[in-house]
Amino acid sequence: MAVLAAIGAFFKRIWTWIKDTAWVQPLLIVGVIFAVMFSIPSIVDGIESLADDLNSDEAYYTRFQQSLVDGEDSEADRLTRWILEEQENPTGNYDQYGEKFFLMYVSQSCASCAEARTGFEYLENNFNTMFVTNDGLPFKMYTIFTDEVTDETTSNESAFVKYMNRNPYFFESAASDAYNSEYYINGFINDSDLQAMESADPENFLTPTVLLVDFTEKSPVQGVSEVFFGVTGDDNYSKAQFLIDCWNHDGDFGQD
Repeated sequence: MAVLAAIGAFFKRIWTWIKDTAWVQPLLIVGVIFAVMFSIPSIVDGIESLADDLNSDEAYYTRFQQSLVDGEDSEADRLTRWILEEQENPTGNYDQYGEKFFLMYVSQSCASCAEARTGFEYLENNFNTMFVTNDGLPFKMYTIFTDEVTDETTSNESAFVKYMNRNPYFFESAASDAYNSEYYINGFINDSDLQAMESADPENFLTPTVLLVDFTEKSPVQGVSEVFFGVTGDDNYSKAQFLIDCWNHDGDFGQD
């Protein structure tokens, strides 16, 4: 208590001195004004930096993220297992994940992911308005970050590599379906890209890798019905058109 009293007395003496010394007050006011003026650029820079972070490609994809945290019980693993189980033993229960959705593997330092983002975002914002689906379902997407760091990550093996090692059949099955897709038959997928996916090869696995998971009656294959490794198009509209063609199994993804 004595210490607090001493501190209080000290500040009281300073305040009394300021009040009794009139010439100091204008200097203090000017000092405060200059301090505020000089701090404004830093505040603005901080706000702009925060806005950039909120509008970044990573922030966009994080909205849909299925995390690798918790290993085999992670969100990513549970989604992956559900897709496989629903493909092999259909239940018709789509309450948790949806009947149709994009599943996209992304990474933070991925220029092609940044290019794809603008197409996905434009499609999302104009879904079933400018870009009409053939099923009336809502836009859905899930993402898995291949460079996510979790407690599983070691110097020798990332969390995503361990995820791939737990789910090799998922990638093998998805690649097998892709070989039979119209997009592959129409010549838009390289064999080497599919082979890297089929073998769950982390060294050559591409980002973005995008799957369309479709359990609707209109789907040519129940489950993973389309696979592609980037979004083509010169502008946001053409990229979104590419994606809606994929969703509808039309255009490059349909029969000639």
